[in-house]
Amino acid sequence: MNKYKKYILFSLLVAIFGEIYFYPFDSRLKFSAGVAVLQLIILIEDNIDEKFFSPLCGIMVFAMRSIFNLLFTSMKLKEIIVINIPSLIYYIVFGFLCYVSRIVKNKDNLLRVLITFTIIDSLSNICESLLRRGISLNIVQGIIAAGMIRSLVAYIIYFIYNRQKFFILKKEYQKRYTQINLLVADIQAEVFYLKKSLKDIEDVMGRSYSLYETHKEDCELREQTLSIAREVHEIKKDYLRVLKGFESFIRSFERDETMSLSNIFIIIRDNTDRCINESNKNIKITFKFQEDISLKSYYNLFTILNNLIMNSIDACKDNDEIKILEEHDEEFFYFTVSDTGEGIDKDVIPYIFNPGFTTKFDTFTGKASTGIGLPHVKNIIDNLNGVIYVESRIERGTTFKIKIPKISLVGGKNGKNNSNN
Repeated sequence: MNKYKKYILFSLLVAIFGEIYFYPFDSRLKFSAGVAVLQLIILIEDNIDEKFFSPLCGIMVFAMRSIFNLLFTSMKLKEIIVINIPSLIYYIVFGFLCYVSRIVKNKDNLLRVLITFTIIDSLSNICESLLRRGISLNIVQGIIAAGMIRSLVAYIIYFIYNRQKFFILKKEYQKRYTQINLLVADIQAEVFYLKKSLKDIEDVMGRSYSLYETHKEDCELREQTLSIAREVHEIKKDYLRVLKGFESFIRSFERDETMSLSNIFIIIRDNTDRCINESNKNIKITFKFQEDISLKSYYNLFTILNNLIMNSIDACKDNDEIKILEEHDEEFFYFTVSDTGEGIDKDVIPYIFNPGFTTKFDTFTGKASTGIGLPHVKNIIDNLNGVIYVESRIERGTTFKIKIPKISLVGGKNGKNNSNN
């Protein structure tokens, strides 16, 4: 919004509230709520020019009251101007004092803001009273009381506004934090397959070159095998460039940082809740851990648990349940992901970790799933020197049990969390 349009709208708001009055302590003096709104706007709005904005509010208040007097009273124009000019003077003095006191620089200091606004409000009101009817001790006491009330109300609303704003920002940060961590976890999982593919490429290149060496008498075959070796070598270089890029990206997020199990489970829960909502299923999911330990290789755990939980969601129907449990002893972590879904046929279980093997098909297209989710999990667990077991019964559910050495995830001897998470 244009700066001056915003000032005009805000000043109109102040003028409207300026027609709402209160009488503190049964005083005959009346005070408007517009000043409290003015104080609130000065506190909330960044980079507001008080010495310009406050007089603009005074002009708007003066204009609105003058129009009301013309329309609803029999006063003459000169009388209307005389009776409303003191209000304009109030806002001019208020803006000048706000500018001199630099109140916006200290708006997060409760006591200082309350005292400063009370003094500014009181001095401005004294100037207005001197123009209207003169001043007395009783009038000064009423002015100070009203100044304190208006300042306190404005700051309370400002405090509530700031808490709400902080809550919204925190939720947005948590959402982005969750998305980034899940993205990095997915990329890290892909790196495992890139490395495996790189090894396969090296094997193909080695066999091609071996054919070249063992068939020196066949010029045509030698030329073809050498050509294959060269092309595979180029593919290998492309893979290496992609792999180095991914590894560099991951390292930029893994600067010896750790994450507690509680935060890991919160992030996974947020992602899982969205997936359950998208699946239109009523599935209960629970997370439980033995102790809130901080992990260094937490992206690996994201990938493992996310894949297993996604499989469980696919296998579950309405009113089914998924449980994620963490336990540990001195040497190992034990993670369990269990569900009450459709289960896995015992004849299929030996093949579920084979790359490309799948029993899942898209119900609309008939296209088979990629079959790389569980092999991803197995590769990561193998890389962490862990093991994974599966137990399942048709229509009773499936349980995956994972055992990983503590040192693989924590990077230390015991991994106890010394933070206050």
